[in-house]
Amino acid sequence: MDKLSHYTIRTSDRRVFRRCLRKWSFQSSLRGNWKYRGTEQNINFWFGSAIHFAMEDYHGYNVFGDPRIAFWAYYQAFPEDELPAGAEDYYPLGISMLSYYLTWYKRHNAASDFETALVNLKTGELTDPHHKDPSAQYYPAVEQTFMIPLNVWVAVDENDNIVKTYWNASDLPELFMDDTFILDGKGCKLVPINYHGTIDRVVFDKLGRLWILDYKTAKGADTNKLDTDDQISAYMWAFTKLFGQKPYGFIYLQLTKEAVQEPKRLKNGSLSVDKRQKTTYSLLKQAIIEEYGKVENAPSNIIQFLNYMAEQEAPEGDRFIRWDFVKRSEEELAAHERHIYGELRQMLNPDLYCYPSPTRDCIWDCPVRDWCLALDRNDTSMIEEFMRNFEKRPHDEDGNVDPWRENIPWPDENGMYKDKDGNMKPLPSLEEIIDYDLNMTIELDSDRYASEGTFNFAYEEKE
Repeated sequence: MDKLSHYTIRTSDRRVFRRCLRKWSFQSSLRGNWKYRGTEQNINFWFGSAIHFAMEDYHGYNVFGDPRIAFWAYYQAFPEDELPAGAEDYYPLGISMLSYYLTWYKRHNAASDFETALVNLKTGELTDPHHKDPSAQYYPAVEQTFMIPLNVWVAVDENDNIVKTYWNASDLPELFMDDTFILDGKGCKLVPINYHGTIDRVVFDKLGRLWILDYKTAKGADTNKLDTDDQISAYMWAFTKLFGQKPYGFIYLQLTKEAVQEPKRLKNGSLSVDKRQKTTYSLLKQAIIEEYGKVENAPSNIIQFLNYMAEQEAPEGDRFIRWDFVKRSEEELAAHERHIYGELRQMLNPDLYCYPSPTRDCIWDCPVRDWCLALDRNDTSMIEEFMRNFEKRPHDEDGNVDPWRENIPWPDENGMYKDKDGNMKPLPSLEEIIDYDLNMTIELDSDRYASEGTFNFAYEEKE
């Protein structure tokens, strides 16, 4: 106990808490605090981190100059024997998704002109990049980890077990936070509870208003949950605490895990009207114009298919990428704060019995399923075998710890990086990292094809 411990709750922890108490008790820093030893083996989490890193670099310092090269660098950070199963198949998928993102973002961002906010290194204030002080130092507001004090404290013993909870500052023992004191015959320290999370990106719009922007990768876009999404509420609440001002809104950007494809063609070379093909309205329109000069000259069945494709898209995006704009009122944020403390009281209840909540999704959704089964069977040998793959998280960590970041092949000022064998090499070009047999880079003339289906910024009013 030579360092001050951190006990945190996260939005993901709260979701697991509601879903299954036993799974939560295994992972939560308030209970077991176990994590998988080594590289993340859930391919969905691993791939999500890859896309997030590519976006972090591209919209931040942009060291690699292209999100696809940043994605390549993430892949290179892992030894081959530590990559999760399926990583090789997900690599070309990620390249394709990011290729389409470059075109999609250019077209859709033209209406709102979102730019990454800058954080004043000295004051911590957010600054519009158009109004920065030339004499000040800044860093881009990407991957903003926060630890919001909840003004709740726990006394923990030398094994980091919670002995007592203090809900009011007036109840705290008179000592410094790093002092040891005796409680129930145990040497304890006083530790604060924090709300922990990471904001993917903070942006200013063209009217100078602040937004939180969050990236999600999923099988398909889900917009039904946005009004009640707890991460949106929690992050807007945390933003207010962190920066002293309420963000104007939350941008929920979803990238579907599908590779965009050029319009299919039949054996005779004509355009296919197969509705199952993974293409977009803009790509189809581009192909029609290139082949027939203008849409009106195309056969009626192709025009009908183009109209069908237009119906599948919305101003917010298409089946591959879309963003939705969500707002929360002061009353909603105040209510969510009450939700946080209500859940925290249950989490810190010493009499809480953490029973399992099995569903048919456990087989693929729960990393501790075997441990759960072994507990109920009282199979100690199986429990011991399972636990060999897990280790305790250090309680003195200030936020996320990503060991893979230490192995990112960052380029030097000459564009050279050190490979896995210790040799200095120039960063690869796009031609070297893209397998054109498995990928396509989507290149559209944004001005020529932006008249239909593009995003109309509906928040023109000033506050």
